[in-house]
Amino acid sequence: MTKLFGVLLLGFSGFFLSVRPVFSGETPAFTESVIIFNTICAKCHEAQCSGRLSFDDAFERSRNHILRHYNQASGKKYLQKELFDILSYMKENCAYYPMHFSVPLNRIWANDLLQKYTTSTDSNYFIPVGNLSSGSYDIELELEKNVKVNVHLISEEFEIVVDDCYKSTDQRIKLPVFIEESGDYYLRLYPKEAVRLARLTIIPSK
Repeated sequence: MTKLFGVLLLGFSGFFLSVRPVFSGETPAFTESVIIFNTICAKCHEAQCSGRLSFDDAFERSRNHILRHYNQASGKKYLQKELFDILSYMKENCAYYPMHFSVPLNRIWANDLLQKYTTSTDSNYFIPVGNLSSGSYDIELELEKNVKVNVHLISEEFEIVVDDCYKSTDQRIKLPVFIEESGDYYLRLYPKEAVRLARLTIIPSK
C-alpha cells in the first residue's frame, strides 16, 4: 500500500511540474485575450508594428499602458501578461496573434461558433473569416435586435476594406464589399449596445 501511494505521489508531482503558467511565452494566449486586444488595443497598434512605435518591452513597465487603455484588466495579472504578449507579437511580426479557428465550408457562422469570438462584457466581435479571393461579396449580419454597429473588414496586412457604421433593419445588416487582393481577412464589430450576433454569412455576389 505504501509503495502504491509513493507511485501515485510521484505521478502527481510529475503532473504539477509539467503544468505551465497560462501566460507563459510558450503558451498561446487565451482566445478571449486575443479578442480583447484586437477590439480594444489593435486599432492603435495596427499601424505601429515592426518597431515604428517606441515602446518599452519590459512587462512591468508596460502595465500602466495596458491598464490605462483597458482598466478591466486591473487585478488580473494573467490577462495583463497575455495582452502584453499579444502586443509584442504584433509589433515584432507585423501580424495578428495566431488564432485557432475554423471557417465553415458554406461560410455561414452560427451563434455557437460566433460566441467564441466575442468579449463577454462589451459584446465586441473579432471574427477570422479566412481566405477571401479577389472579387465581390455580400456580408450579412443577423442580430438579436436592431442596433447600430461599427463594422471593420481588415486584411491580414491591416488594410481596411470596410470602416463604417450601419443600422440594422429587421435585425439584419447586409454589406456589399469588393476584395481587391486575395488573403486572410478579419471582421471586427462594435455594436452601439450589447447584442448577440446570431448569424454571419459571407457569399460571393451574383
